[in-house]
Amino acid sequence: MGELTASAFADFFKALWGREPFGWQSALAQRVLTHETNPWPEAVALPTAAGKTACMDIAVYCLAAQAERLGSSRPLAAPRRIFFVVDRRVIVDEAHQRAVKLAAKLGEAKQGILREVADRLRRLAGGDVPLAAFELRGGILRSDAWAKSPTQPLIVSGTVDQVGSRLLFRAYGPGHGMRPIHAGLVANDSLILLDEAHCAQPFLETLQAVKRYRGWAETPVPSPFWVTVMSATPPGGLEVFQDLSGEGEDPAHPLGKRQLASKRTRLLVAKQAKGKGKAQARQELANFLVEQARELVKQWENGSPDSPPAVVVFCNRVDTARLVYAKLVDLREDATLLTGRMRPIDKDDSVQTELDELSAERSPDRCLPQAKYVVATQTLEVGADLDFDLLVTECAGLDALRQRFGRLNRMGRAIPAQGVIVVRADQSEKSDEDPVYGASLAETWQWLVDQAEDGLVDFGIAELNKRLPVGDELFGLNAPSRHAPVLLPADVDALAQTSPEPWPSPEVALFLHGSESGPADVQVCWRADLIGDERVWAEILSRCPPSPPECLAVPFGKMRRWLAGVDGGDGGDVEGEAEGGETVVASGKAARIVVRWKGREQIDVLRGPDALRPGDVLVIPAALGGWDELGTLGRHPVADWGERAYAMMRDRAILRLHPEVLKQWPESQALQVLAETGPERIASDDREGLVDDLQSALSEWTVGLESPRWDWLKHLAENLGRDSRLARGIFPHPTGGLFILGTRRLNLHEMETASFSDEDDVSASGGSHAWLLPGPEGNGHLEGVAQLAGRHARLCGLSDELVEVLEAAGRGHDLGKADPRFQAWLRGGNPWVRGPLLAKSPGMPQGPEESRRARMRAGYPEGGRHELLSVRLLESAPEALPADDDLRDFLLHLVESHHGHCRPFAPVVDDPQPVQVTVESWGCTYSACSATGLERIDAGPAERFWRLTRRYGWWGLAWLEALLRLADHRRSEKETHQIEEGPRA
Repeated sequence: MGELTASAFADFFKALWGREPFGWQSALAQRVLTHETNPWPEAVALPTAAGKTACMDIAVYCLAAQAERLGSSRPLAAPRRIFFVVDRRVIVDEAHQRAVKLAAKLGEAKQGILREVADRLRRLAGGDVPLAAFELRGGILRSDAWAKSPTQPLIVSGTVDQVGSRLLFRAYGPGHGMRPIHAGLVANDSLILLDEAHCAQPFLETLQAVKRYRGWAETPVPSPFWVTVMSATPPGGLEVFQDLSGEGEDPAHPLGKRQLASKRTRLLVAKQAKGKGKAQARQELANFLVEQARELVKQWENGSPDSPPAVVVFCNRVDTARLVYAKLVDLREDATLLTGRMRPIDKDDSVQTELDELSAERSPDRCLPQAKYVVATQTLEVGADLDFDLLVTECAGLDALRQRFGRLNRMGRAIPAQGVIVVRADQSEKSDEDPVYGASLAETWQWLVDQAEDGLVDFGIAELNKRLPVGDELFGLNAPSRHAPVLLPADVDALAQTSPEPWPSPEVALFLHGSESGPADVQVCWRADLIGDERVWAEILSRCPPSPPECLAVPFGKMRRWLAGVDGGDGGDVEGEAEGGETVVASGKAARIVVRWKGREQIDVLRGPDALRPGDVLVIPAALGGWDELGTLGRHPVADWGERAYAMMRDRAILRLHPEVLKQWPESQALQVLAETGPERIASDDREGLVDDLQSALSEWTVGLESPRWDWLKHLAENLGRDSRLARGIFPHPTGGLFILGTRRLNLHEMETASFSDEDDVSASGGSHAWLLPGPEGNGHLEGVAQLAGRHARLCGLSDELVEVLEAAGRGHDLGKADPRFQAWLRGGNPWVRGPLLAKSPGMPQGPEESRRARMRAGYPEGGRHELLSVRLLESAPEALPADDDLRDFLLHLVESHHGHCRPFAPVVDDPQPVQVTVESWGCTYSACSATGLERIDAGPAERFWRLTRRYGWWGLAWLEALLRLADHRRSEKETHQIEEGPRA
């Protein structure tokens, strides 16, 4: 294995992108490669369009360069996980797109330096995939594909809310079980790249506190954690890396072309946009913005360029953006509306169909058929590698304006790029502070007026830098800088308690966005089949749970007002925006009814806003509408994307043949008939005949699905039509029709498998077949987990004694499933069937009601926890436990916490008819009563948790837990995805 040197970085970069790296990129790579103690600077000072996303390339290269340290005494200083973080809901994620291309090129490399880097990364991963790329989308259950392996090199792009809430043990969304895993992975073996952001200061302060607290442990775990903020104007007091190459001053250099390009910008006042009538003032502002955009286009066309222009119109409010878009559509212009309140599916469709031609990469050769208008909020300020010819924007803080103008002639082309900055008449002088930009909006306007010559200001990067003030004067022109409250050790003690969560508990939003921030966004999706009896809605959603690609982010206050039936204005598109603090009161008639999803066992129907909590995931009955008020669904809105999102997240096909769902799709009379008659045919035991008719109808239907819009649906239908085991996946729908669940993978994701969920015993123990103990059939689930946990630990550089404990925990973690009542539950509730002990079985029903009935037939207690019995079984065989008290504590904690409980208290289990459970394996006899008593405060779990927290640190213990839990998940995935069905119980 040859050495990867600083000089070879240029070869790596050129092999990736076909050009030489910029001087600052090579200099930063050399620094990271040669500095052992602090390889990454605290800040990288670069203007927009300077190629900051190349920091990911540098991080990946430097990680590969340290692969030879595996198995040596030198720990890795380069992290496996790279997080690229912004402070807003981005539409076009340049960082993620670059990461995907980088991962693909490494995965496909056959020779040369790319193959060398890829092979080194494979060695670090302990697998076939050299690098993975993920995008954090909301806080929905199973949006954890990035968190599948502690050893996989990967790049994750996300927002402050998404990454920060996970870091602080409070991942927004349903369920608490995965919170320790996410916290452990974000805070260990990680590099946080915090991109240019107006509100990033609070999160940066919190990151610095976390970095300090990681060392507060008797035995800190050996893993790197670096934080670097990238900004044109980094906060004070940081060690700053700067571009000293001079390339930005060379008009012949690509970087110089970008920074020296002129962007002449006119300052205008929207004189009619004023007064107390907010709606009228907003409409006047929208009209004026449209007028100026069309005037710029007219001037462009009179200059006779080769191609009609691409125009971007920036608005400070979502409502204003909608009005501008509506006006352009009325004028029959080619317009696209982009806000952060878009579902990922709609966003991806828009990017692929409408924005691809506007990319910076394609701008030199772009030839549009007509002028193209893009109306956007703050969501395009960062992350978007788009290149526009003309720009119109509302006035904002100077830092926001500099980001917006970074989208104008981004590549420094020889074009007559122009801009217009518009201010409302009532904001052109000092007035009430703007909710997003505070006093900086009016201050910036006055500064621009002072700088203007004949009403014009050049917003070119180099030209504007000459005029920028320094110190407090510049500070006053930027959006208000918030600060996070001091993160105290007592706060971290409370946050680290994830199950049960203490009350009161620190408000995470304060540490992410500052003391004046608003609560976290709510995630929202729509389902057409939520009709009729509300009592069956939980059963419906358990079959087809909400998934990140179908959910959009809605500000907490906006959601409260909508639930109350109260109309209200919209704010900006920045995370953590302060709420007005008004009290929302709903009348019984106006209050809207939605479902809150927190996992299969936590599904609540909410009536009105009172029970709404920050970070909630809500499912709205499609009959209620609301997408026009809450989000932006694109040009061809489809309210219910349940099937498409399910397939994207789980790599399995599902169709709901429900009257309301079928209305959204191309018509099929045969499927409609089967939806009506299917439940009766299941009841009359005609399941096989029903499958034949279904597959015939699906085959006929796919022939007519010719539009590219329905490619995803055609793929699902074809998969189900070929599924030889489809009979086991057909169930009656509680409000009419059928559920059809595929048993075959769709293979949508070449580099990853569907995420395994351990949220509850039903999902963790059903759906696949696996023996518990070693036997003639193979190693069994426990031994498989033990081997994988040990492998994780060795690749992460842990000591031999910790490796041995993790392997022992793997062998013991599911011993409690030997309870004969649990075994009966696995076999569908039949207490009389016997056979080898099972770890998992497809016979365990997955629907809540079916599962409850099977559990009752088996006699297994409600809320029973097999991991608690596993602890008592292990304690019954002292010879199987480490002699060292600390290591014994560690092993028992790993077992009792492997589903996220016992941090710090064990759940209460009422077992009125306990049984004695005995297991013989690995030369030991384990025997214990199923009534464990571990829920008692003095029973051991809580004391163990706190002793181990002090020993390994808050995030260190969470990381160690993740090594076992992720081994359990991956072993379960392997068992689920085995091609052969395996022996039947």
